[in-house]
Amino acid sequence: MIELSKEDLQLIYAACMSYGEKLSDMTKGIPNEEEVSRSLYAKAKEAWKLDQKITEYMED
Repeated sequence: MIELSKEDLQLIYAACMSYGEKLSDMTKGIPNEEEVSRSLYAKAKEAWKLDQKITEYMED
């Protein structure tokens, strides 16, 4: 198991949030490409879910 410091987790959290936001923003800029937009949005949701897990882990 990898031991991560609180600072490591905060950095990973920030990176995931940024990644999720960028993917979400990209979906808005792709007109008439529903499949691509859905795929990008699904990846954004995965990043946000990871953020939630990190937050829960940091609160324990």
